[in-house]
Amino acid sequence: MAFQRIIPKLAIAGTAAGGTLFACHHLESQRRPLDGTDSCNAATVPAALKSLRTSGVAVVDNLRLTQGIVQEVKTMPAAQSMPTELVKPKRQQRRRGPPGSNMMPADETWRLSAYGRYHRLENHLGEVDIKVLEQIECQLWPLVEGFFREDEEKVDDIYRSELQLMTAVPKSGNQSWHKDNRARGLSIIVPLVDFHADNGSTQLLLGSHTEKWPLGPGKGARAVHAPVGSVVAYDSRTIHRGLGNETSEGRPALIFCYDRIGSPPPGCGTLGSVSTAYQGRMVDILTGAINALIPK
Repeated sequence: MAFQRIIPKLAIAGTAAGGTLFACHHLESQRRPLDGTDSCNAATVPAALKSLRTSGVAVVDNLRLTQGIVQEVKTMPAAQSMPTELVKPKRQQRRRGPPGSNMMPADETWRLSAYGRYHRLENHLGEVDIKVLEQIECQLWPLVEGFFREDEEKVDDIYRSELQLMTAVPKSGNQSWHKDNRARGLSIIVPLVDFHADNGSTQLLLGSHTEKWPLGPGKGARAVHAPVGSVVAYDSRTIHRGLGNETSEGRPALIFCYDRIGSPPPGCGTLGSVSTAYQGRMVDILTGAINALIPK
């Protein structure tokens, strides 16, 4: 008799748990775009710096990145080997390590950060590649210098902590939520195709770069929309992730990261990274629920 009374309660509890999981998955999978109401679009460096202070991100469209230089990037040697589809990992024999550590991409010059997201780091770029990318860096430098001068007048201790070519191929997965650095730094993404929510653009939690992070209507996760020729700059402390690509074409981009010598990335260990991933996920779900309940 007692067992018969427990079964309906377990069924109700299971149904509630299943409904909760479904709701959380739905809220987390939303791709609300970064639009004009978020005031993150900037036509000048001063406007970009203001947006970086308040929201932690700026989409800048006036740094003179022409179609010509973008096309030059697409034809440089490293870009010619860019994966265009999911590459099945090859199992390496006689390799020690934790379970799954012997699964590597077919081409190890392209590192995986998530399913279908490939990164080619600076140490795997050739001299021709670097020469092309440093032309772009010259156009980015006024923004980089202005950002660091707001924190401290000197800029001779700034260094390029990361330079990479990356792509999100069709059917790629989402990254985990993360920060590029616990300390103040600047990350810049240069789209090589138009960025939008469907093709795996960067999703950021607005305002998460500050200690006093306000949660409420209008805050939370936003997916960047940025055309070719613009750049997406964000404070390295901003919690973000790359979205999976739901289109039939790849979504390539360049990534430049800048930090001070005294505060190199990532600024935390494994536990800190795991904590940020859970924090980002919970805040994404919470703010999604808040915005869903507010009448439009």
